[in-house]
This record gives sequence, structure tokens and C-alpha cells, in this order.
Amino acid sequence: MPRIVIALCLILIVAAGKLSAQDSNNPFLKSNPMIDTLEAQLARATSNTDKVKVLGELAEFSVGANRKLSDEYSAQQFRIAEESRDRSLIIRAHLSNAQRLYNLSILQQNITQGLSASRKALSLAKASHLPEWEAWANMYVAIGLRLNAEFDEALTFNNLALSLATASDSDSLKVFAFNAIANTYMRKKDKMLAFRNYLAALEIAERADNFKLLKNTYQNLSAFYASLDDYERAKDYLYKFVAITKRFDKKLDRLEAYNGIGRVYTQAKQYDIAMSFYDRAIALADTMKFELIKLNSYSNIVDMYFNSNQMLKGLQYLNSKPELKAFVENAGFSHNIDQAYGAMYISLNKLDSAEYFLKHAEPSFEKTGSKLSLFWFYANMSNLYNEKKDYKKAVAYTFKQKAIADAMGDMELMKTTAQTLDSLYQKLGDYKSAYAHSHDYYVYKDSLEKLSTEKDLMLLEVENENKRKQRDSILEEQAKRDRHNIQYMGITAAIAGVFIVLVMLGIFSVSHATIRILGFFAFIFLFEFIILIADNQIHHWTHGEPWKILGIKIALISILLPLHHYLEEKVIHYLTSRKLLDINKEALLAKFYNKKVAEADSYSDSKSNSFKAD
Repeated sequence: MPRIVIALCLILIVAAGKLSAQDSNNPFLKSNPMIDTLEAQLARATSNTDKVKVLGELAEFSVGANRKLSDEYSAQQFRIAEESRDRSLIIRAHLSNAQRLYNLSILQQNITQGLSASRKALSLAKASHLPEWEAWANMYVAIGLRLNAEFDEALTFNNLALSLATASDSDSLKVFAFNAIANTYMRKKDKMLAFRNYLAALEIAERADNFKLLKNTYQNLSAFYASLDDYERAKDYLYKFVAITKRFDKKLDRLEAYNGIGRVYTQAKQYDIAMSFYDRAIALADTMKFELIKLNSYSNIVDMYFNSNQMLKGLQYLNSKPELKAFVENAGFSHNIDQAYGAMYISLNKLDSAEYFLKHAEPSFEKTGSKLSLFWFYANMSNLYNEKKDYKKAVAYTFKQKAIADAMGDMELMKTTAQTLDSLYQKLGDYKSAYAHSHDYYVYKDSLEKLSTEKDLMLLEVENENKRKQRDSILEEQAKRDRHNIQYMGITAAIAGVFIVLVMLGIFSVSHATIRILGFFAFIFLFEFIILIADNQIHHWTHGEPWKILGIKIALISILLPLHHYLEEKVIHYLTSRKLLDINKEALLAKFYNKKVAEADSYSDSKSNSFKAD
């Protein structure tokens, strides 16, 4: 367990690696295309709205590598928003500040400060009667509470956000509100409700066809399926994420997608494929000349070695990437690197080295660590002293773990500490205490096994829900197709009717102008209908690519336009011919006369026969 924890800590830090800034004391941060782009946008910005937006992004991107610079950007953003007296800009500045702090939630002070900024935004939004901003602020408060493991309170704010979002016309607000409440349900282990809200978000995002909304929903659904150990579906959504990065030309996001796919393959223990995706991410970062972003892939590779129990390879790889260690240390998280070395040295049975690194990291973890990061640090300390056979110290650190697990109410963590305490007390010969903790362990184990059974049922429910949605989608598509077919039949009948009327006019002495006008509209009607039918097939063939559609339409019009003019001219000329009018009229009258004569003869014969019979 501790080995996985170390890698997770590195991922969290380096995930903030994309939140980085230029720093003269940090040579590998000097070339950062994202910061350069944002700085250029800031120089061009003229409105307060644009300035606040770009400064928020700069603050967010710099928080991981240069907190002081990030604070300066944030302060400048807030100053511009305040001086504008625009309430929406002030709220945006508070929420932007909360977002950058939440991005580094391994520090408890960041969670606390982010929650404070979110509450300020919420208070101002309520006072200013801005319901959409109130919804956003409620979501940000919920994030902070969720990070603090206060799930029930977080759910209250999520519900408030969702009720406001559903009353608005903003697709973006609705998608994020559904995803946010789903994330809280996930932390509460209520996965069915989480899944339904993710599906609601997906439906809106796909209808809007917006990159940011699709990305957010695909990532959430991938994480959802990974939590159920359904890695194939988890991969499906990340591959969809890759597809939209290509469609919308989002290379930076594609790096994120490749790393995400690599992590899912790591979870599925398909390490070779995982490495191939990390290599793709590194290669793409090279083409973008974005050295810093490669740190995400490096940390994922370290994580992969830890998960595959290749600790020595993990240590060697970490040592081979001095830029990774330099970044983490420059960001003020050197204690996480110390913890990584400590855990690896425990695995390699170099206990004195492990103790040196872990004791060096301890003060920083206890001062700044979030609840979860501190829990796993204490797990490493307990593991160290267990290996050193100093069981009393191991027990002391495990009780520190237990206090955090109990406060968070996380049954998995509580089970872990109960099992460790049972084992340690047995080694100390205190069998009474060992029995008590063993009892707790089995209580938690039984509860988790029940949840595991529920997880199997959940997979069935999720499958049924997917099938239901597929059936609904098929029925909706069929109804749409039937509706379109009826419309096509109606249009076809109307066109046929127009041409019948046109031919009928050609039989009688109608003015040339009338025939020409009706003929003009008849042929416009016909050829536009042909183009309408062709359009659907063209979009199907080209998958909506504009240049292909343009090329096919040019070719089609070059054929149809002269054909249109030729047929229109010939038909109208034929119908307006005076000779034709006379011939047609005489023929029609002759037919009518012959029919009347035949009817009269028939009537006369019947009368004659009747007389003879009498």
C-alpha cells in the first residue's frame, strides 16, 4: 500500500506541473509555451473582463512552480475586478482564486483558503441577485467541503447549485452542476446516483457539442467505470476524449488524455500499453517544445513501476529525471520526494536510509499535509518501524492514522488501520488489544464485502441503465426517421402536384408568363429537394469536414445548375408552344365528344332492348 501512496503524491504535485510559471531560478521553466501565450493575451487585453480571465489562468498555471508569482497574478486580478465594481468580475476573481488553491489540495491550508474564497463569492452572488454566479459559487464551496471529507454538507451545496443551474439557459452551468453533484455522490459511495447525474451531464454536453463540456464528462465517466474495475469502458471514454482533442485541435489536452489512458492501463496491469501512451505524451510534448509538461508523464511512469512492484526500476527512473525532482523541490514539496525515497528504501530493506528520508519529511507533512496525504505518510512511518521491529513506535503512528480515518469516516482506511493494529499488537504479545482490533477489522471487512456485492449489482444496474438509454435512443431515432420520411413523402407529393398543374396549364390557353413563373418555381422546388436529400448523404460521407463538404457541393452544383436551366428551358418552351396548345385542346375535346357519343348510343340501345322485351 505505501508504495502506491508515494506515486499518488507525486502525481498530485506534478499534475500541478502544468500549472507552472517562468522563474529565473528554475531553468527548466524558462520555456513554457502556455505562459508565453497567456502573457501575450494579457498584453493585448483591453477590457476588464479579458484581463481578469487571463490573470486567473496565469495564477492557476503558476501556482505549482512559483507560489509567490501566482499570488501576485491573483492579487492583480482581484484589484482589477474590485476597481471595476462589476460584481460578476469580483465573484469570478474569488472563484478563480479558489480553483488555483484546490488544484494543490495536498496542502490543507490551500483547501481552507479555497473554501474561504468560495464562500465570499457565494455571499456576494446572493447579495447581488446573480443566480448563475450563485450556482457556480455553490459548486466551489462543495468542492472544498468534499476535499475536507464533509460529504453530506457538500451535497447540500451541490443540490442548491443544481436547482439554480436547471433554471438557467446555460449548458455549461448545467453540465458542471450535474458532474459536480455526481462527484460528491461518488465520494459518498452512492455510485448509482453518481452515474445517473453523469449521464445527464453527458446528454447535455453531446447536444451542445462543446469541447470543454465533453472533456469534463468523458473524464468523469472514465473515472466512474475505473472505480467499478470496468477498465474497458473507462478506456472507451478516454479514447473519446482523444478523438475530440483531434476534432477541436487541442494538443495540450491530448497530452492529458494520453496520460489518463496510460493510468487506466496501469490500473488494468497492462503495463506495456501504459508505457506506450506515456511515450506518446512525451513525444507530443517534444513536438510542442513544452518540456515542463513531460513531468506529468515521468511521474506516471514512476507510479507504474511502483504499482507493478518494480521498486528498483522506479528508484532508478526517478534518479534519472533530475528535472522532476528539481521541479518538486522548487515548488516547495521536497518532503514528498523524501517520502518517495523512504518508501522505496523500505521495500529494498535499506531501513536506515528509509528512516533518514521519512524523518526528514515528517515536520513538513505535519505542518502542511492534507488529511489524506498525512494518513499515508503515517502509514509509511508505521511500515518502517514494523520492519525495524520497533512495534511500539509502529503502533503510535498507526493510531495517528486511525484518528484521521475515523474523522474522515472512510471505511477502507479504517479497515486498513484495524488490520495493522491487530498485527502489531500480536507481535507485542498484547492479544486482548489485538482481538479488539481484529474484531473491528472483520466488521469493516464485512461491510466492505457487502459494498463489493453491491458493486456487482451496481454493474448490472449500470448495464441496464445503458441498455435503457440505448433503447430510448433507438426509439427516438426511429421516430425521427419516420417523421422525416413522412415529410419527404409530403414534399414529393407536392412536387408531383406542382408538375401536374404545370402540365395541365400547358393544355389550356394560359399566358406564357404564368407558365414560366410556375415552371420556374417548380424546377427550383425540384432541384432544392434533390440538394436537400444529397446534403444528408454528403455529411455522412465526409463526417462533417468542411473542405470535403465544399468540394462535393461544388461538383454537385456544377452538374445540377446547367441541368436545371436546360430542363427548365426545354419543358417551358414545350408547354408554351401554341401548336401544342391547339393539338392538346382538340385532342382533349375529341376525347370528350367521343365519350359523350358512346354514352348516348349505349343509352339508346338499352331503351330499345327494353321495348322489345315488353
